[in-house]
Amino acid sequence: MTSSRFRDFDDIDDDPGTSERVRRVRLLAIGAAVLVLLIVASYFIGRSLRRPPPPAVPPPAPAAAASAQLAAAARSYLAIANPSDKQLDAEEDAYADDERDNLAAARAELRAQVATERQFDTELAKLKFPAAVEATARALIRANRARFRVTLRQARSTTLAALRSLDAARKAGDAAVEAQAALIRTELHLPPVPAS
Repeated sequence: MTSSRFRDFDDIDDDPGTSERVRRVRLLAIGAAVLVLLIVASYFIGRSLRRPPPPAVPPPAPAAAASAQLAAAARSYLAIANPSDKQLDAEEDAYADDERDNLAAARAELRAQVATERQFDTELAKLKFPAAVEATARALIRANRARFRVTLRQARSTTLAALRSLDAARKAGDAAVEAQAALIRTELHLPPVPAS
């Protein structure tokens, strides 16, 4: 004997309208699942199409940009250092010729050296250096100013002996400037100053 509970289920299988309803529910469920899948798929496809295209040319790498900045700073430095060095060499040679016997000419040559050094400092101060080189450029300007203070004192000498007595102090100033110039050239990846 079948209980009434089970009999109700058995009646469902026998009822042709009920099986038709079950089939429709299944088809609706499958259709709804397919519709949800299509909506999700179209969302992700649309999202991927909205992404901006990659840039045509990638921006330069930071290392490449820093290298280009350093190369530009090196060229700018050489544009002022090379003419200044040549001018100072000529003025120093003229001073060396006159310091033994021509006080007026030697003093004029020392003042010319100071003018060249000041011009170099003015131009150097205008250059834009990477942060790592900027401190050395400032140290070079300070060393140069200390040197030309001695040179100006020497240019005020009233005798050849007094003038020559300050040669050693000026040479020490030269060495301090040359040390800073060598350092900035290293930082700018430039070769050392050729021996004159």
